[in-house]
Amino acid sequence: MIGENAALASLPTSEASPAGAWIERVAGIGVGEFVARYRLPRRPVILTDALRDWPAVGRYTHAWFRREHGDLPVKVRGRDYRLAEIIDQQIASTAERPGPYPCTLAACTELLPDIPRFAYALPNRHTHPLVPKFPFEWVNHLEIFFGGPGGEFPRIHWDYLRMHAWIAQVCGAKEFTLFEPGQEHLLYVDPAKPWLSLAEPSPDAAERFPLLHQARRHTVTVRAGEALFLPCGTWHTARCLDLNITVAFDQLESSNWAGFVREAVAAERRSGRRGRALWLGAYLRALGPVLEVCERFGANRRADWGLRQR
Repeated sequence: MIGENAALASLPTSEASPAGAWIERVAGIGVGEFVARYRLPRRPVILTDALRDWPAVGRYTHAWFRREHGDLPVKVRGRDYRLAEIIDQQIASTAERPGPYPCTLAACTELLPDIPRFAYALPNRHTHPLVPKFPFEWVNHLEIFFGGPGGEFPRIHWDYLRMHAWIAQVCGAKEFTLFEPGQEHLLYVDPAKPWLSLAEPSPDAAERFPLLHQARRHTVTVRAGEALFLPCGTWHTARCLDLNITVAFDQLESSNWAGFVREAVAAERRSGRRGRALWLGAYLRALGPVLEVCERFGANRRADWGLRQR
């Protein structure tokens, strides 16, 4: 089956805006420079040395997970597996006959010391005790993705609730297709789930979704030891180039707080909970300035994720 990335790859790429001009690869920058150059302007970037302190890099491989955690249960597209089963199928996969994907593991507590949240991805507000947990009911804040050659993410999307996305590549390589902002009219947005595109993988994807031909997009490869920052609202999809393991996590901070509030309130309204939506919007809007003051004194800067609070 031809996936959405494969369909996109068959379309002409704009010569006027090559990938390197829009998505930079940088190393050795400070947090302040990162915030000024990328987070605040909402510019994607690949930080080539972001994982330099991660014990996981060099240790985490498919063989290691199969040996140490092969009995863990995982679910792929509604079907239950053992992690070892998925890994065996991904090892045997090819670009023409990919194994099951996406396969995700919500990080086990014992794995967290191997993947500390780095300074670029702080502060992070969802762990603060004053932030309600119910808006995140369907969110896994930290996931480990396992993939084999040819595995493709099934939908073009941006990360739920307008949170920033961080893609940390632990081993192998993954190709990402990113779309420039303001092109929703070309991306077949799902009215019921406005963070998802209706464009799905199919042999005739280019014919079924012709407006995708017009969308400006950039393709980048993220390699082991690198991290891709996807600002809130960035439409993207992904394709595995080889056996690879990716740690994906989100970030909620002051610059995407207003977008998060809008999306959290909209989710409540779509669920018919209008009273709770009104309360939630008022509470979160009042909470924002309080959190900013707290962050000046070091709040929401836990490198150990703070997931024990969930």
